[in-house]
Amino acid sequence: MNMLFTVGVSILLTFSLSCVDGLTCLSCKGVADINDCLSSEATCQNSNEECYLDKTILPSLQAVFSAGCRSKQVCDLFAAASAGKRETSRTKRTTVACAECCTTSSNNSTGIPCNGYLCKQKPKTDITTCGVCDKVADPTLCSVIQDCPPNEVCTSELIFANNQLVHRLGCERKDVCDVTLKGYKDAHPGQYTGPKRKRVDGEIVICSSCCDTRTCNMADCKSLINIQPCYNKTLCG
Repeated sequence: MNMLFTVGVSILLTFSLSCVDGLTCLSCKGVADINDCLSSEATCQNSNEECYLDKTILPSLQAVFSAGCRSKQVCDLFAAASAGKRETSRTKRTTVACAECCTTSSNNSTGIPCNGYLCKQKPKTDITTCGVCDKVADPTLCSVIQDCPPNEVCTSELIFANNQLVHRLGCERKDVCDVTLKGYKDAHPGQYTGPKRKRVDGEIVICSSCCDTRTCNMADCKSLINIQPCYNKTLCG
């Protein structure tokens, strides 16, 4: 049974896909810490695939993690192998110490995909991870995410540029978010758009909003501004 886990690495590389239909999973390869996986996700396109997390022991005895999506058939194979596995053999070859799968979209309280919690992992929840894209037609189409620096949260802007409406997503300081929120409240009470601001490059910011949950800015600014939190009451009331 241990041999199955040892030789299984080649099978994993063959069948593992970085992508259950619409299921979002953490996606990374060979990282030393599960938290290094938090800034990359993949959306699966096959209903026969599940999120997975592998904990692999290298010949140097260092543990590394790989995550993504893989076929249910392979998940079932390793689940059956794990049920009969009592200990991992120590050899000079790469050994899979843990290979687990899940099918829930995310942890309801943190928004982290379910495979972030497999193999007894506890990812950090105090990191704000946001979509980061410039001038996309739809914020939900942003495919790049990254962790914000401390004291920064996610931001989403609706911009008029080159005669078209586009969205800019990224990170912003909380105090800047509060000032923007104050301007929105003062200039447009009860409306979804904030005060229009013209940049030096000629772009017009029609709406600017902030939020602080995982990838929350991958949504329309006009919806986010109405639920934007105030971080410092002296700035935004």
